[in-house]
Amino acid sequence: MTTPKHITRSRLRAPGRLAALLLAASAFCLLAACGGSASSILDPLNVDNKEDVYKPMVGEPGEFGVVSIHEIIRYKRGADKEIEVESMFGDEIVVDKNPLLDSSDIISIEAIAVNDLPGFYKLRLHLTQDGGKIWRKLSLGNLEDTPSSTSAPSLAFLIDGVAYRTFKPRFLYSDQDTVIIDGPFDEPAALNLEANAIRNFMYFSQQ
Repeated sequence: MTTPKHITRSRLRAPGRLAALLLAASAFCLLAACGGSASSILDPLNVDNKEDVYKPMVGEPGEFGVVSIHEIIRYKRGADKEIEVESMFGDEIVVDKNPLLDSSDIISIEAIAVNDLPGFYKLRLHLTQDGGKIWRKLSLGNLEDTPSSTSAPSLAFLIDGVAYRTFKPRFLYSDQDTVIIDGPFDEPAALNLEANAIRNFMYFSQQ
């Protein structure tokens, strides 16, 4: 299966990419400077001594928690840009081969517990300036700031090359580059994404 690491994208990187990379590096260094080790960013919940809490899975950068967001192809045309990917439900869906956004656009991810659904989370993504612009363009049809708009495109959220869920992007009313994906995401998926996001951003931004 083609993974996000092997998918190419034609759009050029914006000048803001370097600033975002420095921001991620600064966040990593800040944790170490505050008395913690680098492991504090890999285990953001500090759960080393708690057996009843899921401990995020962390590997080499680009190995776990790699995100790519693709347009869903409703009607197959057999074009080169289409690709079938496995889904968490055991079937396959067809998406545009080139991701709209990927881990190189996502500086960090925060898992936010869903109050009325224990064990499940929504995600807060902090995007690069370039990623924020792409998100705003994708979400123009979602002016009600709800995930139910029929105008915004349906997108596939892939984790490590597997389609986890489909969603419609919330509209951004400001120039901020922080967005919410409602999910729900189960605990292992959400916490693995949170633990690996900065590492993956720094890794893929240099490719």
